[in-house]
Amino acid sequence: MNNPDLGRLLDTARRRPLTAEEETRLHACFADDPSARTIWEEEMALNRLLDRLPDAPLSSNFTAQVLQAVERADAGQGTSGRTFRWLGLPRPVRQAAAACALLVLMGLAYWRYDSVRREKMALALAELASGMHTPSEAVALAPEELWENFDAIHRLPQTQPDEELLAVLKEVAMK
Repeated sequence: MNNPDLGRLLDTARRRPLTAEEETRLHACFADDPSARTIWEEEMALNRLLDRLPDAPLSSNFTAQVLQAVERADAGQGTSGRTFRWLGLPRPVRQAAAACALLVLMGLAYWRYDSVRREKMALALAELASGMHTPSEAVALAPEELWENFDAIHRLPQTQPDEELLAVLKEVAMK
């Protein structure tokens, strides 16, 4: 049933008889879509069958049962409903506030995890560097010899970092 007008007409026909204008629109739907007549007839036959069913009898204490079910549902809300109740906020606002609080806590936890991880890496690199000599001690060159090839080295194309060296440094840092 792709025609929304047919759907509205079916809903209207379930509640009351169609007016002349609605009958005209219904026949226009039948002209546009040949399968619409079949759908209409099936729905109307189903409605007639449903109308013939007897009303289900209600128990004498139906109202009391409904009120007890409502009370049980209210009592079963638990602590999640009471968390923001003292603010007097409606339920959707309380749920949104709880979700925001959860997101903030998750963000703080990740920030702390990341800072601890970085701290461990910095300590490991500092420990690794403490055993090494400074570059001026490691390479005993005079300052002018150090700068002799600077221009040639500076003109070299930029390369990607050495992945093997980075992997070794990460491995050492995480121990």
